[in-house]
Amino acid sequence: MTSNVNFSLTQLEYVLAVHRHGHFAKAAESCHVTQPTLSMQIQKLEEELGIVIFDRTKKPILLSEMGKLVIEQMQTILFEAKKIDSIIKSHKTGTVVGELAVGIIPTVAPYLLPLLLPIMEKKHPELSLKLFEMQTHRILDSLQNDEIDVGILATPIKNPKIFERFLYYEPYSVLCKKKHELSHLKKIKYSHLKHNDLWLLEEGHCLRNQVIDICSLKQEKTSKRKFQFESGSLETLKNIVDRYGGYTLLPALATEHFGSKSQLIPFDRPIPAREIGLIFQREHYKSHFIEALGDSVLEAIPEDLRTIKQKDLDVLDIE
Repeated sequence: MTSNVNFSLTQLEYVLAVHRHGHFAKAAESCHVTQPTLSMQIQKLEEELGIVIFDRTKKPILLSEMGKLVIEQMQTILFEAKKIDSIIKSHKTGTVVGELAVGIIPTVAPYLLPLLLPIMEKKHPELSLKLFEMQTHRILDSLQNDEIDVGILATPIKNPKIFERFLYYEPYSVLCKKKHELSHLKKIKYSHLKHNDLWLLEEGHCLRNQVIDICSLKQEKTSKRKFQFESGSLETLKNIVDRYGGYTLLPALATEHFGSKSQLIPFDRPIPAREIGLIFQREHYKSHFIEALGDSVLEAIPEDLRTIKQKDLDVLDIE
């Protein structure tokens, strides 16, 4: 049976832009058209489908009940349509051609990107990367809103609507000031760690939650320490430890450089570690771009991270 439904991909782009921004004017700006043009095309689509997609009485603009039912299918249609252009371009050149928007968490970005970018530039010169440093919750929101194509972060996310590709395990070590009470230890056990002089990342970083679990802080009473500070940067914590004192926990890629007044102590087995992976939406039309990115990450990281055995690790949950 022939369907009477008739719409353009452009109309779907406009609908998704309004859904993403919650505002017709902002959606029009993002699509590089005037607001009347965007509004008219969405209205024509609604008339063609015989439904109301948006509840225009809400601020920000929200999906109607029927809009909630069709929005995911509209996203799928656009994803599938965009595969055609990607396939044609890559076939014509024999290379990976296009653009990939990547969200990467702040505790990975400063350490992985300097290793990764030269490899991507050499192996995939026709692939343009748009890189955004953002926390996990923002990566998930941005994936849902089609603002990025893929995220590099601590996994597993365990979301049935998201694909995950495991990349590597990253063990933790303790960084403390020399002559700290931990400094005489050759290997750290969980029982050695106390919270009274531990420096943490701020709320929102999954690494923070893992460190709290490692140091068994959830049941501890509020610290009586003189200075209480939570940072958005591992580099800030490394400098505080080196210049002032205390200790913090660092993932492996962040341990290459630290101050001369600090020392690094490995954990005894099983070594606490986090899992790093790629996440992206199901049926992604840029799947071959994402595979190229993942393969390049594995080439970029040190050999010991690629070969570390899971049986030697205590791989921590990210929640």
